[in-house]
Amino acid sequence: MKKTFYILAIGLLVLILIGGSLSCGSSTQTFKWRMVTSWTSDNIHYTKAAVAICNRVKQLSDGRLVIEPYTAGSIVGAMEVFDAVSKGTAEIGHSWPGYWLDKEQSFELFTSIPDQMILQEWLVWLYGPSRGIDLWREFYAKYNVIPFPGGLDGSEFGFFTNKPVRTLDDFKDMRLRVPGLAAEVLKELGATTVQIAPGDIKAAMQRGDIDGFEYSAPSVDWAMGFQEVASYVTLPSWHQPSAIAEVIVNLDAWDKLPDDLKAILEAACKEISMVDYLAYTEGSNAEFLDKFIQYGIKINVLDTNAIEKISDITNRLADEKAAKDPFYAKVLESQRDFRNNYRTWELWSDYKLYP
Repeated sequence: MKKTFYILAIGLLVLILIGGSLSCGSSTQTFKWRMVTSWTSDNIHYTKAAVAICNRVKQLSDGRLVIEPYTAGSIVGAMEVFDAVSKGTAEIGHSWPGYWLDKEQSFELFTSIPDQMILQEWLVWLYGPSRGIDLWREFYAKYNVIPFPGGLDGSEFGFFTNKPVRTLDDFKDMRLRVPGLAAEVLKELGATTVQIAPGDIKAAMQRGDIDGFEYSAPSVDWAMGFQEVASYVTLPSWHQPSAIAEVIVNLDAWDKLPDDLKAILEAACKEISMVDYLAYTEGSNAEFLDKFIQYGIKINVLDTNAIEKISDITNRLADEKAAKDPFYAKVLESQRDFRNNYRTWELWSDYKLYP
């Protein structure tokens, strides 16, 4: 009887050791991913966001999840990132939702439309009671993709042109690089709009293919060399009061990650996108605005009546899309309801604190 007991005890111990070994093996499993991006190496979206996220994931995971970032064109083109991740050509990508409007109009609501979300509202809408992140993930899931924030920007610099733009009539007959709903607004104002990858904008201006363009905040635009190809900037940034880039992950690759690596990747995206990247760009914008002015860029400002007209056009166009697309309507309603509630609080929280 005692001999049988010892045999059973030893067998149980072996099973425990095997189980522990398997458990340890799963916790030390390593993953190597490729990140395709829409950015050239001189783009801060690449250097301060995409690369930084990869580095942070490697650090937090102690090398268990290693992501190698690639510039646009290294594996796929700038405008092919979403499809590459969706199909599994690459496990992960870094880009901007507004580039995929040829698929569905709802993509634009997860990055920026005129007269809509401003900087801090993105964070609160995505992760606060509205849970906009759940709507984002619901939408992307049908493309076999899960999204995360990839870099939060405040207001853009404005439209770069080589002729002064002071009124809405000045946009007429211009050929402008601008994506999304802002492009539709400009078409109603008589402009022609085109979509051009970020890395091709400067060359398009130099060749005369376009008369003007918008891109990002001063800290980003300066690094792209846009001061060399335009003489004027028109403010305010009505076309993009803020924007958010995206990290997109292939769902099949995501499902293979253990829970701790999933948590690390999500945490790194939040940290870099909404703290480090945001702090750098917003903290540097005043310096780079001054550089643009010192370089000789002249700044023009649209009048209040122009902004009101743009707002009216934007709301009408968005309502027309919502009437045709139930999901677009669902997201638009969520954002509008959130803004109405949140801005009521903003009014009181800032009361008499600022002029």
